[in-house]
Amino acid sequence: MANIKFIGRREELKKLDELSKKSFFLIVKGRRRIGKTLLLRKALPNATYIFVWPDKSIDWILEQISNEYKLPQFRNFGSLLEYLFDQNKTVVIDEFQNLLNVNKSIYGEIQKVIDDRKQKKRLFKLAVAGSSYSLMNKVFYDAASPLYGRKTHEIDLSNLDICSLFNELKISLSEFVEIWSVFEGVPYYYEFINLKKTARENIANLILSKDAQLREEGKAILSVEFGKDSRTYNTVLTAIAEGKTKLNEISSLFDNKKNEAIKYLNILRREFNLVKKMTPITEDPVNSRAGRYEIIDNFLSFWFYIYDKNRLYIEQERFNEVQDFFKNEFNAFVGRKFEKFIISLIKDKKVFSEMDFDSIGNQWGKCDVGTYEIDCLAVNNNKKEIMFGECKWKDKINALEILNKLEAKTKYVDWNNEKRKEILAIFARSFSKKVSEFNGRQVYCIDLKDIEKLLKI
Repeated sequence: MANIKFIGRREELKKLDELSKKSFFLIVKGRRRIGKTLLLRKALPNATYIFVWPDKSIDWILEQISNEYKLPQFRNFGSLLEYLFDQNKTVVIDEFQNLLNVNKSIYGEIQKVIDDRKQKKRLFKLAVAGSSYSLMNKVFYDAASPLYGRKTHEIDLSNLDICSLFNELKISLSEFVEIWSVFEGVPYYYEFINLKKTARENIANLILSKDAQLREEGKAILSVEFGKDSRTYNTVLTAIAEGKTKLNEISSLFDNKKNEAIKYLNILRREFNLVKKMTPITEDPVNSRAGRYEIIDNFLSFWFYIYDKNRLYIEQERFNEVQDFFKNEFNAFVGRKFEKFIISLIKDKKVFSEMDFDSIGNQWGKCDVGTYEIDCLAVNNNKKEIMFGECKWKDKINALEILNKLEAKTKYVDWNNEKRKEILAIFARSFSKKVSEFNGRQVYCIDLKDIEKLLKI
């Protein structure tokens, strides 16, 4: 197994170190397995940790805490917090949103403790973490909640950066891209990676085999948010994973009722943070009618596209057929994630570090031959620079063939047409022929070997 130690999170650790010197009420949000507890334990090793079991009573939880830390017995949660704060202890509460099911009146107890100590200028150090995006928002951002406006700081924990993960694993970039396409920057998943096996073997063994350790992971992620009310949301997410990304395509699931589709898409975006709406880079996202929807999380995207589609075979333990589907479809899946991989590297200034782009993403639109699509487009508004990029998850690419097609698409992009500097870029596994100039435009042909040099620390 990959020996993944604690990596990255420098900014978060610095913020927590600064906070620890004064009073704070911090919330840490992030998807399941992202490393919230690990971060807090690393930054606050001497804290008193409280885990909120969703199916245990508050009396049971209080008794467990008292026994574990050899504390007096407490009749309510507020008294426990007061005692610990008086002892100059930092308190960390994990899966904080579960108190909604255990006893939501405890939020009121916490509010009274925080308000009282603020008023009397007495020390309090409280950090809470939760995996449910929607429920954590309900606890802290619903004006009717007792804890509305009480937090002093917030960390929204995201994926580990590509560079840190790649250097930690020490495998070929080709293998890494395939693994990242499924597991992205979620540290927990990398603990299961067997470095003696290929990326595809790891993914198949961990998700698509009879005894797969992550076989129910997608279901677990969704149950954190949806609970029992999941069928409609699952249907929408499956459609997006299969390529139905436009509103009219998703509306077909609701008898072409666009308002119904928009309702569920907005909930998935705003309440659950599982989907985002994409618009062409050159258009105003508020007024654009060319929106597309994308599952934010790589693992869920894979789970709906490969696992959920084969659920019947999996339930019948027909794993050979599941594996065949995986083998046939996985390269195309990685090809789509390779675009996201490249865009992430440009945003992180690992690629084109000398250029300052204001906007980076996909580009598409209507044209005289129907529609056009450009995998990656980046613009610098001040310098009037625009980069057109194509991403090919293939070997031995002939750059000239791609450039001829890419150049034809550039004329459809309406952005500073009279005065702009155009740059062309091709990203591929490898090239049979590279070029540095094409019809007066500067060209970058960047393969995995080039990217690997840029990522190595």
